Amino acid sequence: MDDDPYQAEVASYIAYELGCDFESALSGTEALEKVDARRPDVVLLDVRMPDLSGYEVCRRIKTVGATAGTQVIFVTARTEEEDLLQGFEALANDYVTKPFSARELKARVKNALRIKELLDTLTARTQILELQQDISAKTEEDDVTTEDFRTRLLVPILDRISSVFGADGVTLHVRRTGFVELNAAASTTWPGGRPPEFVATLGLEEDPRTGRAPRLPGEARDGATDWTITAAPVFSGRELLGTLRLYRCGPLPPPGESPELEHLIAFAAHLGRTLHRLHLVDELRAKAGA
Repeated sequence: MDDDPYQAEVASYIAYELGCDFESALSGTEALEKVDARRPDVVLLDVRMPDLSGYEVCRRIKTVGATAGTQVIFVTARTEEEDLLQGFEALANDYVTKPFSARELKARVKNALRIKELLDTLTARTQILELQQDISAKTEEDDVTTEDFRTRLLVPILDRISSVFGADGVTLHVRRTGFVELNAAASTTWPGGRPPEFVATLGLEEDPRTGRAPRLPGEARDGATDWTITAAPVFSGRELLGTLRLYRCGPLPPPGESPELEHLIAFAAHLGRTLHRLHLVDELRAKAGA
């Protein structure tokens, strides 16, 4: 956010070198609108703007839960101690003074990106741990059976998974121990209210992966309506029980390590242990009843 086109040009060059998308804003109001529409990892702010000051923009970004983790760096010619203190009181993460070295700004943005990635990872792990604990608490209640889990608890859990991972939809394809039939459950979070048709063609997968959704014969699909699937196997011991999948409408992410896939694998392992425990409890109840 800067009303000087030259500063925006320098920032866009740095973003390009770091492999980041970039957007600029000429006013505080425009900046907040863009932040709300597409939550950024890092925001560079000038202090003096024609409407809202950089301090006010920073304060609004950092006090909204959805953008509180966004890293805000002030880039300004105001270097008095009072100005610096005011910036940090507005919850800014860093400060760069004009005139600045492009190398310095690049280094600070790169550091801010690392911090944001660490915060995102920690937040995701915390949310997943809370979800695992919630599942454990619900399934350890008296008289909860595998059938109760499937009919009463599973869909709300899939909705929670969709929210935690920020996915457009979630499915669990599962096979009961000792049975051939495959059952599928889906979240209620899909755009349009229902899963895409290709979901019905999916089966179990033993290997975790992120890839494109299969196309049905004769199906027309462009880039705007393409789907990406992240899948993790659900095991009970060595037996493959099911496959947990996240769905997003959009292209494949860039190649490289995927923290999301790692989180999904860990969660699928917990889900497998939960289903295995419920199955054992069902067997013990059946023997006791006999």
